[in-house]
Amino acid sequence: MNGYNDNITNDQLAKLRQLFPEVFTEDRIDWARLKATLGDAVDLGERYGLGWKGKSDVFAKIQEKTVETLHTDRANSVDWDTTSNMFIEGDNLAALKILHKSYYGKVKMIYIDPPYNTGNDFVYNDDFKQTRKSYEAEAGITDDEGNVTRDDGLCSNTGGHKHSNWMSMMYPRLFLARNLLRQDGVIFVSIDDNEVHNLRLMMNEIFGEENFQGHIHWRRRTNQPNDPMKMIGLVAEHILVYTRNAELYKNSGVGKIAVTGDFSNPDNDVNGAWASKPWKTGSSQSGVRYKIQLPSGREVLDDWMGSEGTYRKLLEQGRIYFPSGGNGLPRKKYYLSERQEEGQSATNWWSSDVFGNNQAATSEQKELFDGKVVFENPKPISLIKNMIDISNVRDGDIIVDFFAGSGTIMHAAMEYSVENNINLRTIAVQLSEDLDKNYKSANPKTRQIIENAVAILDRLNLRHTIADLSRERIRRAGAKIKADFADKLSERKAPLDLGFRAYTIGESNFKRWNEQVSTAEEIRQQTLESIDPLELGATDDDILTEVLLKRGISPLVTIEQRNNYLFIPSESLAISLIANITETDFARLLDSGAEQIVLLSRAFGDDANLRANAMLQAEQRGVRVEVV
Repeated sequence: MNGYNDNITNDQLAKLRQLFPEVFTEDRIDWARLKATLGDAVDLGERYGLGWKGKSDVFAKIQEKTVETLHTDRANSVDWDTTSNMFIEGDNLAALKILHKSYYGKVKMIYIDPPYNTGNDFVYNDDFKQTRKSYEAEAGITDDEGNVTRDDGLCSNTGGHKHSNWMSMMYPRLFLARNLLRQDGVIFVSIDDNEVHNLRLMMNEIFGEENFQGHIHWRRRTNQPNDPMKMIGLVAEHILVYTRNAELYKNSGVGKIAVTGDFSNPDNDVNGAWASKPWKTGSSQSGVRYKIQLPSGREVLDDWMGSEGTYRKLLEQGRIYFPSGGNGLPRKKYYLSERQEEGQSATNWWSSDVFGNNQAATSEQKELFDGKVVFENPKPISLIKNMIDISNVRDGDIIVDFFAGSGTIMHAAMEYSVENNINLRTIAVQLSEDLDKNYKSANPKTRQIIENAVAILDRLNLRHTIADLSRERIRRAGAKIKADFADKLSERKAPLDLGFRAYTIGESNFKRWNEQVSTAEEIRQQTLESIDPLELGATDDDILTEVLLKRGISPLVTIEQRNNYLFIPSESLAISLIANITETDFARLLDSGAEQIVLLSRAFGDDANLRANAMLQAEQRGVRVEVV
């Protein structure tokens, strides 16, 4: 087994080779041939694009291979054996790389609420980030002593360094997120005014401008701010929406939001409740001019929305309504039943009364945490549920949030699932951020929130981290849903999945060969240590998880326990984790019906004959054996 997770560069090159095999020479791209193949479509000169200091390092970060893996955390999990949800604690860039091979092109929806880069929320310290002094010196803004030598809008007080760092953090994560999306998948990203302009350009580059679906303005607060230091008070945030492939998303059936409108049935129409819209054209519209006689007897010559023939047909069907006792201008009816069947497209203005607000999110926290606020600025459940609604999700679809924060994504997915009689699968990733870290420098309101959270975590004997707090929120949300939706749960055909498997990101369970050793004694010592390639303390759970992930299989796959081995029907794969395997054990593996068998290198111990015989038997049966 290759100890590395997916090689992103090789994957991209393989796709290019499939499309243009003729442009490869000795496994390298011949740019002249590629240009000749594509003709005028290739321009290697100056062109419009997004650039910032450190962008070239971003691609090196994307291509950087990792041997990290997920380690199981059963103690912090809920319904481990039956759940299809995952909560991963650790850096989300590592998580995206670890999940890349197993979840490539399988995710229906991604929602993230990343740091807004307001000055206090930036905790993702990737290796390529620079100090301000280093950045300014390399950019030529300052000399070695820190004196400004060039004023081009990139001086320290303008925030050029700040924006570059944020973009260098976000770009690789969005790049890998796109790879996880299905072709009909969609991504939503919350942001505020600080970086919305940069985020839009970045996402245009990664997802393609043609896949931009909308810029939603969400009113996050109901009250009017009164800040004399600001010209314009901020009441709204932004949500940028992109699809992986706009055409395929459209063909899959674009999701719809709940129907809104003032529907009633004052005339007892047999078709049920209805609303109406003018048949007369507006001042900026063109129409067809003819006379219409009103029920009152008055004739009106005007420009109307459709032809006279269409009007007569609608009139016969009872779909024309005359207000003001029959003396008002005609209006066309549209029925609630029709709109419910067809759905109604979302708009780019999401009001706080329909889509939730900060106050609603605060109330949701208090219901779960004994009347206390424990998260700062979480998103309300209704906001996330509306995103899920317009994503056109179906039973079994996967939703990912790799800036999980307060855990709203999993709470919302659970509620949406019970309300729509489906089971959505959710993957949440949250950095193990220390709640106490900024306590002393925080404002009084934030300090009180931290104190509330710490008091609850202490009572539960949990660490003071956002990851621990988020998991606790999800546990409590599951219990609340069980209580609030007891009737619906009893009517379901399939049990509602209210659990999650907890994982942490850590080093590989397999020892790595240190390529830096050079002396004979160092090589001999490392060889002896590698006789058993497993790290001390590696558990069967962790080994199995890593083997699956690095073979491109989800750790949540259905696994059957059979005698001394595991069988995965969907992959026709048998895995044995035992040491000192016997001939009988191996015969069972061959008889399992598996097309592939995975064994640990310690399986055969020192018995070379057993190993040789086993490999020969497998070859004769057409079964591939991999020893890791």
